[in-house]
Amino acid sequence: MSGIEEREPRVYLVAGEASGDRLAADLLRELKKNPRLRAFGVGGPMLKAAGQEQSLDLAKHAVVGLTDVLKNLPKFLKIFGEVKHEIAELDPDVVVLVDYPGFNLRLAKALHGERNGPALVYYVSPQVWAWKAGRAKTMERILERLLVIFPFEVEWFARHAPRLRTRWVGHPLADRWIEQAHAQRDEIPCVALLPGSRTKEIDRHWPILLQTAQRIVQEERNVRFISMAASHETRQRMEEIWAKYPMSGVSLDILSGQSLTQLTRCSMAIVASGTATLECAMAGLPMLVVYQASWLTYGLGRMLVKLPYLSMVNVLAGEKVVPEFLQGAAEPERLARAALQILRNPKGAETMAVRIREVAKKLGGPGAAVRAAEEVEDAIRTRRKSMIAAQKGIGDREKGGGGGSEGA
Repeated sequence: MSGIEEREPRVYLVAGEASGDRLAADLLRELKKNPRLRAFGVGGPMLKAAGQEQSLDLAKHAVVGLTDVLKNLPKFLKIFGEVKHEIAELDPDVVVLVDYPGFNLRLAKALHGERNGPALVYYVSPQVWAWKAGRAKTMERILERLLVIFPFEVEWFARHAPRLRTRWVGHPLADRWIEQAHAQRDEIPCVALLPGSRTKEIDRHWPILLQTAQRIVQEERNVRFISMAASHETRQRMEEIWAKYPMSGVSLDILSGQSLTQLTRCSMAIVASGTATLECAMAGLPMLVVYQASWLTYGLGRMLVKLPYLSMVNVLAGEKVVPEFLQGAAEPERLARAALQILRNPKGAETMAVRIREVAKKLGGPGAAVRAAEEVEDAIRTRRKSMIAAQKGIGDREKGGGGGSEGA
């Protein structure tokens, strides 16, 4: 048996923010069913808890928008160099790049140029179908395979990058959803306030949502509110901001951890655009989608993005199913009026909920992490066969060369 076959399988995972950390952790738990497998890399606390031998908590350094990237560029260049060096030292069979395209696509380009480098598997495609479609050709050239979470992405990449092995594994949310066939909303109307998971998102959105809640109870006192904190640090930051906005008569609970089943008890959500909108869709929850970024980031985005909507619920539906309040439109008075319209109109709210549930069906069934793990395991086997074949070829050539010398 060759040295390659004897060595334990090695995977290096790169996840750069809370959502990617969770996806990568789900994937790693499946891969760890092989007791010989070792997992290295950079990620967050969930990935570390799943068994990653972690050299850096990259999720702590997550940023939003161009201006934040520019401010932190020296730091990210240093991290980039350290990650690249570590991969060269560890020589993994596969590097799994989870979302986080600003960092991970650049890393993939750098690794692709290495001789006998690892197989590169990208999990959760950058939204090149929304902007920078030309990057699909680059992805086709540098990646071993691409694992996507939305069904339409397979057809899109078949047109724009036909040689890239692309597989729809389903959306990971389906694995975390505990369906309640007869879920009952609370008797007292409950509104979920979901500002996003990144620090910058919380800083921008949480004050707006708190002020919106205050305005809602000024007209409808019989309403309560919940929010969800993905980590202790997130909860602490939310409570610090909440202390600056004392709200008379507002009943608000911040729950630790992301519990989708809590959403089934709510009447509606006011939610920052991102994965949380799909969590609300799984719960069939009427929602208002908000988002604020720096004006530079937003302006560049509007010039580059080819889609009419920001929320994935609307993108998947191909029409405006849920209202979007972006930038200056994400204003407490306006949000409160829109929320009250939903709370006071049960028939209209149910109509929206039905359309949202139709969108949720497009996310697929459970098993995304299992299917993603199958692809990673296959990439390991394929790379090892290639390395063994290359070694055998070199050995055969050396034997052939030696024989020729003796004959002369």
